Formats: sequence, structure tokens, C-alpha cells
Amino acid sequence: MSRALLIWLLLLIFCGSLRAQGGPPMATDDPGTPGDGHWEINLAAAGTRTRNAWNVDVPDADINYGVGEHIQLNLDLPWTYTNAGDGRWRSGVGDTSIGVKWRFLDGEQFHGVDVSIYPRYQASLSNYSEHIGVASPDREFFLPIEVATKVQGFEVAADLGRHFVEHDASFWSAGVVAGHSCGSEKIECMAELHREWGSGPAQTLFNVGLRWKLTNALTFLGALGREFGGSSDDQRRAVIYIGVQVSP
Repeated sequence: MSRALLIWLLLLIFCGSLRAQGGPPMATDDPGTPGDGHWEINLAAAGTRTRNAWNVDVPDADINYGVGEHIQLNLDLPWTYTNAGDGRWRSGVGDTSIGVKWRFLDGEQFHGVDVSIYPRYQASLSNYSEHIGVASPDREFFLPIEVATKVQGFEVAADLGRHFVEHDASFWSAGVVAGHSCGSEKIECMAELHREWGSGPAQTLFNVGLRWKLTNALTFLGALGREFGGSSDDQRRAVIYIGVQVSP
């Protein structure tokens, strides 16, 4: 964990032309919205490896639409594959979420600080998916606040929120993400720390990723990371995201 934190701090100190943008392929989100009448669709293969299982969403459809300049509507619908260590893959509709982001403070009007809230509700759409273990029977409500501002000439995005889980312990999550151009204005490299803590062992995800703007309407997304913290069967030993963002 200390090594991951050191790498992240060095990135902040030594990388110029820094700009932060949360959201896919990173876990931390930011206050940005697509803009009035604009779509932002992220199509991806996203996988996590724990001690005894793989969980893979292919495809993971993260669909966003802008209502005005300050509101974003979101639907995240994955098709999930899981291998619980018995050598058998199972698949079905995964945990589906809907959300509404509201950026209620703009940097131009509030000392360079953008602030939003982004309540999201997650639930299973399929009893069969719950039965075979690709979706959770517990509904979840997530209430985060997201901030983006400049720090000593750099832009940083961060979020903090509480997860309220039905029939299970609630927990907190928080993250910070930073990015910089990688030799081209079309390529942005990112680094992230994202922490979850509650009744069980706390886990911190160290994640690196990139966005590569292929055309005005198409961007490649990729990220790779792992969690550090108290040892548990649920600790994510690998986190992988590969996809594209379509902005028609």
C-alpha cells in the first residue's frame, strides 16, 4: 500500500500538463456531465480476479445522457460471467444500476470548484442470475459527492460516498484520480487510489489507465489495477477494464 501511494504522489509531482477526469475506465467519478442532449456510451469488458473466482462483465454497457448542462442520467447494464473456483462458468444479467448526477456547483461560479452528487440504485433484474451467483440478491443505494478543482496548478478529481446495502453491512468508499497527456494530446494517462472500508478489512485499489481519442466520437479506454489491504477471499487481486467510449 505504501509503495502504491508513493507512485501516485510521484506522478502528481513530476507529471506536467495534468488534468483529471473520473469515470470509466477508473473507479473514481467526477462532476462532469455529457452536456444537454448528448450521449456518452461506454462499452467494455471488465473483469476482477479474487482468490477463488473470476467475475467478468462482457459487455458492460454504461449509458449516459445529458439533460441540460448540469444533469446526467445513467444506466449500467452488464452481462456477467462468473467462475467460482469449481471450473464451471455461469452467465446472466448482472447487477444493474440507474443513477442521476447533478452538478450543483460550477468552477466558473464557485472559486474554481465543481461539485456534484450522484445517487445510484443497484439491483438484480433476474432471479435466475441470483440463483447461479452472477447477481446479488441484495439491493444497494450509493450516495456519493464528487469534486474537481485545481491544486497548485494541477487538476484533481475525487469522490466520497456511502453504500447502503440491503441485508448486509453498509460501507464507505472514496477515491482520487489524476491524469496527464502521454506524448500526445489524444492520449491521457491516469493514476488512481480508491478505498473501501466498513465492517470488514479495508481495501485500497491502485489503478492505472489511459484514454486514447481515436476520433471525435470514439475513445479507447483501458485500465489495470489491484487491491491492497487486509487479506480476504473478496480482495480483488486483479482489476481489468478494456472498452470504448462512444459520443455520437
